[in-house]
Formats: sequence, structure tokens, C-alpha cells
Amino acid sequence: MAAQIRAVASYQSLEAEFHDPFWEAEGPSVELPLLQTFLAHFPGPSLEVGCGSGRLLIPLLLEGFEVEGLEPSADMMALCRKKTAVIGLEPVLHAGTVEDFKSDTLYSAIVVPAFTLQLCPDPALALQCIAGLLKPEGGLYLTVFTPDAELEGDLPENEWYPDHEVRLPDGRIGGLETRHRMDPANRTLQREHRYTLMDAERNPLATHECSQTLRWFEPDELHALLVAAGFEHFEGIAEFEETCAFPEEADAQILTVIARRS
Repeated sequence: MAAQIRAVASYQSLEAEFHDPFWEAEGPSVELPLLQTFLAHFPGPSLEVGCGSGRLLIPLLLEGFEVEGLEPSADMMALCRKKTAVIGLEPVLHAGTVEDFKSDTLYSAIVVPAFTLQLCPDPALALQCIAGLLKPEGGLYLTVFTPDAELEGDLPENEWYPDHEVRLPDGRIGGLETRHRMDPANRTLQREHRYTLMDAERNPLATHECSQTLRWFEPDELHALLVAAGFEHFEGIAEFEETCAFPEEADAQILTVIARRS
């Protein structure tokens, strides 16, 4: 019988262990080149909010960028330290959330990639805290998305469906099933996740269940939140490729916003 674990906090246990293999199965990161270009325009110390296991942080460090990481999950931070130790890096990592984080110095840039803002319980507060960590004219990089597949009914609501599966380096299999509920009026998506570790013959060895609440934004709403937090000089990038006017032309499933602190 497979061992079962249920977690309240995100990115623990199998959720942390499978995070990188799931992303790696999607191919090279399409967000990394944008981050490199952004940080080159804002030289100096920077911070990645929600750095996780270092999927983006480590390549940026290897390119010579002065990036620190902020991460609330102890399991993800442990994975990051394990990966960096192998290659001789000693990243500056901070445990906690951006709402609680205090710094003695101000950053030249802050990056919030991979839809991290949408997991914050109070995005307005999170953006205000981010602005407080930036130097005047410091840069903000932020990526958000709209859950089109759920909104358009391509994925069944309130039913478990296969989400990801990957063969791990040791030959075992990592699987993920998801169930979701929509609240379009409040623009929230409640997801339940069930991670399963299987042997090579697909016999279950362990499972891990967790949940998350994700928020999405209309472009005008996100723009208003950013302005209220003290940001200006906005640029938009749709689907990690096409520049667009933000918020006027930001009709994209995946939207990257670059701004400056006032």
C-alpha cells in the first residue's frame, strides 16, 4: 500500500520533488531569456520572489547575475541548496514570503516569474511589499496567466484528470492528477493536486495531496494594482514573445509586465 501524505502548505514532499522534472519535460525555459534581458537593464543586486528549487535562479547565477532567492517552502530551498552545492554555488537564499521579508538594502530589480504572484493571498499587499524592497526606478518583472483551459471547459470541473507524468532519472514514475473549481466572479481557481510516486511497473509507492488557490487578473485590474503599489513606465510581452501595450493591448493568456518603481 502506498504511503499517503496530505499537506496544507504548498511545494512540500512529492510536489517539491516532481517540480523540476515536470518543468524539464516541457523543454528549455522560454522565460529565462526574458529574465536575462531584463536583469541586464537593471544591473545590481536583485531578488527572485518564489525561487523554488532554483530552476531559474541557478542559470541566472551561472550567467553572472547578482540574484538572491526568496522562498517559503523549506523542501524547495533544500533542493536548491543541494543542486547548487554540486556545482559549487552558494546562493543567498531567504526563507519566507515577500509579505514578511525584510531587507537591509534595496534591490535594483525584483523578478516574480512563473505566475508566483497569483498564489499570493493578497496580491495588492504583495506588490506593495515588493515596491518597498526596490530602489527608486528599480525594475519589476512579473508574469501572470489566465486559466483559459478551465474557463473554456476544456478541463472537467470537479473531476480528477491526469495532469502530468514523467519518468524520473532513477526509473520510477512521477504522476499528477488535478481537480479544480472555478469562481469566475472573483477570478479565483481552487486546485486540488494528487501526486503519486510509482515504481517502473507503475505500482504506487507514495502519494501526496495538496491544494492551492490561484487568482487571475484582467489587464486593467493588474495595471491598477501596480499603479497603486507605486509602479510606472509599463511594458508588456505576450506569450513570452510579442511586445504589447499594457494594459491596452494585453489580451494574452500569458502576460509578462515590466515596470519601474516610481
